[in-house]
Amino acid sequence: MRTRAPVALAVAVGLLVGTLPPLLPGSMAAFAQNYRPPPGPYTPGPGPYAPYDAPPGGRAGGPVDADAAVRMLSARGFSNISVIRRRGATILLEANGPRGERVQVVVDGASGAISGMKVIGFGDKRY
Repeated sequence: MRTRAPVALAVAVGLLVGTLPPLLPGSMAAFAQNYRPPPGPYTPGPGPYAPYDAPPGGRAGGPVDADAAVRMLSARGFSNISVIRRRGATILLEANGPRGERVQVVVDGASGAISGMKVIGFGDKRY
């Protein structure tokens, strides 16, 4: 029992001292939970979908036809665009994406927004 008392006392003192503010000027404890980056021009980089999230050039959303969908995709960096079919308000197109991948793009004809995209190959090759 005598060996446990000094150990318990040392642990209690350590816990107590660990919660006290630093007593010496210039001595700071590292508080990782309250860390904030220093002020400055730190902005997050573009995300992985940045080329596809770029706003279309020209007018804002609205009803579009196949030609307007092709112009909208080419303004966003797509190339080699071909219209596959139109079903109701949905336009299905194939194009080379801004990174060179071959994609199938679904454009909502009512709003002009890209509502779906699937990678089907790279460049001129299809998977």
